[in-house]
Amino acid sequence: MKALRITRRLVLLLVHMGVGIAVVVLLGHQRDGGAPRGRFERAVRWWLARVPRIAGVRVHVRGVPAAGPVLTVSNHVSWLDIPVLGGLASVGFLSKEEIRRWPLIGWFATRAGTLFIRRGAHAAAAVTERISAELVRGRRVHVFAEATTTDGTDVRRFHPRLLAAAQATGSPIQPVALRYLPAPDGRPTPAPYHGGAVLFPHLLRVLAEPRLDVEVHFLEPIPTTEQDRRGLADAARKAVRAVVVGERSPAA
Repeated sequence: MKALRITRRLVLLLVHMGVGIAVVVLLGHQRDGGAPRGRFERAVRWWLARVPRIAGVRVHVRGVPAAGPVLTVSNHVSWLDIPVLGGLASVGFLSKEEIRRWPLIGWFATRAGTLFIRRGAHAAAAVTERISAELVRGRRVHVFAEATTTDGTDVRRFHPRLLAAAQATGSPIQPVALRYLPAPDGRPTPAPYHGGAVLFPHLLRVLAEPRLDVEVHFLEPIPTTEQDRRGLADAARKAVRAVVVGERSPAA
């Protein structure tokens, strides 16, 4: 039964990848700066939303994405975070430069308007400038503020430098909490992708599950005019952590 489930879902994902290639080729119109626009933007959101469904992931949403140009910041648990969030709202993701070189995935991410960050001394200034430009254009940008994935049981320090663009443009910051739930039989969720995990074996473990559940909490936006970057990062982390570790009701 498990082998049949994995095979069926894997075939559907491969077909869906083919659909994604067709979407990019036929509708791949981008705004200045590389963000998708018009029908292409809607098609990217539809394509991303289908990935969790095919993988057997049920997404439970609390709250609503803030309207207009906003920097959303969240904890980071899995590669699933991107299709889960991208299927709920049109958003540009900040990702490490290495992703751009991944076969097919890097090409699709680039065409879908992903913002890539390079490691190095001048990376922070370049990232701030790029995110600021997207916010000024009216686009929503998402940052995984821990700058790495975790096991999802707690929230690491949020990096203040990743929030500089919101402060520079006067855009609000909306904390978003991702909470992957245990399996119905009480087993820990296999969703976390961390600690040297390899993508394909991890994908197979996810596809083998009868179902996975993730809660996405869109929390109260934080104005950027009242605190410095460290204060903003701490406030956003505190709001996210309250949901992740259970200090705040999941239904809030």
